[in-house]
Parts: sequence; structure tokens; C-alpha cells
Amino acid sequence: MIQTGDSLHSITLFLANNIFYLLLAVMALNMFQRRYQQHAQKKRMATLYLGILILVFMVGTILIVNFNLPEVLIFPLAAAVILLGYVKREHVLPFRLNCRQCGQRLSSKRLLFFDANTCDSCAGSTKGADSAKGAGSETDDPMQDE
Repeated sequence: MIQTGDSLHSITLFLANNIFYLLLAVMALNMFQRRYQQHAQKKRMATLYLGILILVFMVGTILIVNFNLPEVLIFPLAAAVILLGYVKREHVLPFRLNCRQCGQRLSSKRLLFFDANTCDSCAGSTKGADSAKGAGSETDDPMQDE
């Protein structure tokens, strides 16, 4: 029969060994966002903040495992990281699934790489209105520049 302490120890050990891959994925996303630097400053900083939160959680779990601290400390650690992310949610989670103007579902490219949180058609219509005012005719998508 498996005791609760043994299963909690295995969960803590699993997190300590594998949370690095989550940190690596978030930092890789941050590096991909560099290509859209002029369009995604807020979202790039958000992935950096997410990476910092994951790093804090990773260091905490490694300390719990390596110093043989009680595995129950994983719960206050997780609560502290979640609370910090919730308090700073405007900076940590600027990602919206739907367009803020028309409500249409955003593509993954728009979701991750553009701060405006608008779909292609709404971004094109606001860009068209800006160019009519004389703001210029730069494209909103750096992929079109190639």
C-alpha cells in the first residue's frame, strides 16, 4: 500500500527533476518573440516574468528535495508563486484568446507575438484608419517584410 508521504515525495522529486524543461520551453518562446520585438514588448516581458516564476518554483523544489525538507512545503511554495503571479497578473498574463474589438478567436501567432490582442481584420482596419490619417504604411506583420 502506498502511503501519502511516499506519493508526495515522488511528486516533489518529479517536479524537481522535470520543471527545468518547462522553464526551457518558456525561455525558448521568449527568444522566438524577439523576432517580433517591436510588436510584442509586453508579451515578451510577460514570458520573462513567467520564466522567473517558474525558476523560483524550480529552485524551491530542488531545495526541498536536496535538503530533505518536508515535502509538504511544496504547497506553500506553489501558493506563494501563484499568489505572486495573481498579484502581477497584468504583467504576467497579457495573453487574450479573443480579439478585444470583435471577439473573434485569435490565431496562435497573434496570441503570442502581438501586444494589440486584435485579429488580423481588426488590426488591418485600425492600420488602414491610421494610414488614412497619415501615420504611415508600415506593415503590422514582420513576416510580410521578407
